[in-house]
Amino acid sequence: MARLRIGVFGAGMVAQVEHVPNLLHLREQFDLVAVADPSAKARAFMADRFNLATDPSLDDLLGRKLDALLIAAPDFCHVGGVEKALAAGLHVLVEKPLCYDPADADRLSALQAETGRIVQVAYMKRFDASYVAALELVAGLGERLRYISVEKTEPADIYQMGHHRYQASDDVAPDLIAAGRAETQRQVTAALGRSISGAPYRAYTGAFCSSLVHDVNLVHGLLDHMGLAKVEVAAAQVFAGAEGASATLHVNGAQALWQMTHLAVPQLADYRERVALHFDDRIVELVFPAPYLNHQPTRLLLRHSKGHRYEQSEIRDGYEEPYLAELVGFWAAIMNGSPVRTGIADARRDMVLIAEMGRLVANS
Repeated sequence: MARLRIGVFGAGMVAQVEHVPNLLHLREQFDLVAVADPSAKARAFMADRFNLATDPSLDDLLGRKLDALLIAAPDFCHVGGVEKALAAGLHVLVEKPLCYDPADADRLSALQAETGRIVQVAYMKRFDASYVAALELVAGLGERLRYISVEKTEPADIYQMGHHRYQASDDVAPDLIAAGRAETQRQVTAALGRSISGAPYRAYTGAFCSSLVHDVNLVHGLLDHMGLAKVEVAAAQVFAGAEGASATLHVNGAQALWQMTHLAVPQLADYRERVALHFDDRIVELVFPAPYLNHQPTRLLLRHSKGHRYEQSEIRDGYEEPYLAELVGFWAAIMNGSPVRTGIADARRDMVLIAEMGRLVANS
C-alpha cells in the first residue's frame, strides 16, 4: 500500500488530540513527516509525545519533501495555507471553515483546477457511520420533509477533552497574535461587506463559522440525498452576549423549515448535538457525542407510525471513528481516485449561507 508523505500545519488542540495520533495510527496510508507551529511549547509537545520533527512556520514545513498537507491552524490561516500548499503541488486536507468569504473559495477552486490536486475540507461528521446510515433512511423522502431541527450546546473545551494530554499554545508572540486578529477582521469584513465588532463578530467567527458550520454541512448532505437544493436564510440572531446564536432557513420555498440554535455552556460539563428531520410520517434523528471522546457511536433514531401503531428503533453501524474515516477518505481520493466527499464547492455553499446569517445579525 502506497504511503503519502504528509505534514501538519498547526499543533493546537485538534492536532494534538486527533489529527496527529490518527495519522500515526494509519501507518499504512501516511508517513507523518513533520508538524509546524509558531508555539515553541506546542512544538516541544509534539516532539516529546510523538517523536516528531517540528518547524516554526509553514514555509519551513513546505521546504520538506511532502505529498500532502493537513491544515489545522487557526481559521484565518486556512485560505493562505491552502494557496501555499497548492502552489507547492500538494494535496490538502483543511479544517473547517475553509474560509469566511465565499469569494476566497472561488479563488481556491480556480487554483485547484490549475494544479489538479485534491482539496478536502475536514467535515468529519460526514464520515460518521450513523450519518451515512441516515442518508439511506431519508433517500426518496424529499417531498415529505417538513421540518429540520438542529440543537447544539457546547461546554468549555476542558470538559470535552480533559482526558487527553494537551499542551496550550500560550507562548505565541504578541505581534503574531495581533496580526492574526487583524487578518481575521479583514476576512470577516470582506465576507459581510462591512466591518463588525462585539457580539455579532464573536458570533460570526465562533458559533456560526466554528461550530454550526459542521451542522450546516451535514444538513446540506442530507438535503442533497433527498434532492432538495433550494435553501434560503430567513432570519438569524445572537443572544446571551454571543454565547448563543440561531438561524431560520426555508427549504424548497415554504415546503420545510430549518432551524438551528447554538449555545455555549462553559460551566456545564455536558455536550449535546441533535439533528432531527421531521417528515409526514416519521422522524429521523441523529444525536452526536462530544467529538473528542472517540469511537463513541452517534445515536441514529427512527420514529414512525402506521395508523395507531407507533414504533421507535435505534440503528448502530459499528464504532468507526469519523476522524480516522475522513483521513482514509482523503488518502483514497488521492491514491484511488475515490470521490471527494467534502470539497471546496461544498464548503463554499456552506459559507454562502453562513455569510448571509452574519449579514442579518450585523444589520439587526
